[in-house]
Amino acid sequence: MNIFLLIGCAVAPALALLSYFYIRDRYDSEPLRLVGLLFFVGMVSALPVMYIVHWLDGYIVSPYVHTVLVVAVVEELSKFLLTYWLAVRHHEFDEEYDGIVYAVAASLGFATVENIIKVLALGWDAVAFRTLFTVPGHALFGVIMGYYLGKAKFADTRRQRWVNGLLAFGSPWLIHSTYDSLLISEQTWLVALTIPFMVGLWINGLRKVRAAQERSPFKPLEENVRDV
Repeated sequence: MNIFLLIGCAVAPALALLSYFYIRDRYDSEPLRLVGLLFFVGMVSALPVMYIVHWLDGYIVSPYVHTVLVVAVVEELSKFLLTYWLAVRHHEFDEEYDGIVYAVAASLGFATVENIIKVLALGWDAVAFRTLFTVPGHALFGVIMGYYLGKAKFADTRRQRWVNGLLAFGSPWLIHSTYDSLLISEQTWLVALTIPFMVGLWINGLRKVRAAQERSPFKPLEENVRDV
């Protein structure tokens, strides 16, 4: 019974966060089948991604190099490619906020499997931290990725598409690298910075959510008039 409760606690944060960001798609909700597909393929990608990270670990001496050039690169690149191939080119991707929904779904699918594995290995001691920090971290990396993927798809010029496309991978990679580097630091004050770092990540993520919502072509005309 305890193991099923533990698994439930590992899955619940991802489902709650995905529901939150899905509901925030106020003007033109995405089909659940496509959101579910992104979540599912994110889950399926977790084991091969974790294997690749573990395999590459044997070639890297520094834990910081491993964090920046292996963990963050492989994980964020897999989410980027899944979101691009399955969602960005799909006809349902018809406003900027859609990038956030789909990238968050892929990110949280990955986070769900990773979370199950970690809490089964570490037990209840890992549940609270991963619920408050690790899983939301993956979701917010997805918000940033999806925000720039949305801007890239609907950019007016080729240069803007390239810049935003690079930011769609580069920004979550850099933030993920910084987050993990703080956690593996042996200095208490650096580890403690994880808390304000996450607060700032939430503030930045919610601002991007609002910015994408404001640019929705499906926003009712009367709301646009009130905003002027």
